[in-house]
Amino acid sequence: MPFFDDMTTAIETYPVTDVTLEIVDVVLIGTALNVNETLSFRVKVSNNGPLNLTNVTVRVKGHNGALVQNGGAASPFVTEFVTQALPTIAHNSNQLTVGSRLQLKAPPGAQVSKTLVRATLEGWDGDLTHMLIGHSDPLDTPSGIYAAPVVIS
Repeated sequence: MPFFDDMTTAIETYPVTDVTLEIVDVVLIGTALNVNETLSFRVKVSNNGPLNLTNVTVRVKGHNGALVQNGGAASPFVTEFVTQALPTIAHNSNQLTVGSRLQLKAPPGAQVSKTLVRATLEGWDGDLTHMLIGHSDPLDTPSGIYAAPVVIS
């Protein structure tokens, strides 16, 4: 059935067409990132389409020798981790990663500017509520009418 095939394709490609991730709120002590120094950040997930997103998780991965930490002093620095689920991200809105700020530890050797951290969408569920309720406002048509002649008796 073409409709269901098209809908399945639209849902499968939704993260590519309607979701963006950004590294934001970077806090660095000083003006340059030194060897083995840490900085903190958050990941912002923006939902630019008609679905509501639920159960969103983000994979955060260190690159080029950088390590990452899932916030909190007891968490170890690792090469990658998956965040806890974010609250529902309604259509045309965004959410920041929840909990403590995420951490990045710079590589142990100096290097030219390279990617140090990357955030990707790990998991998500789609919720059709906005599409089914937000777009079901009454229209002028269809309408029911009654017509009959009126006579003097």
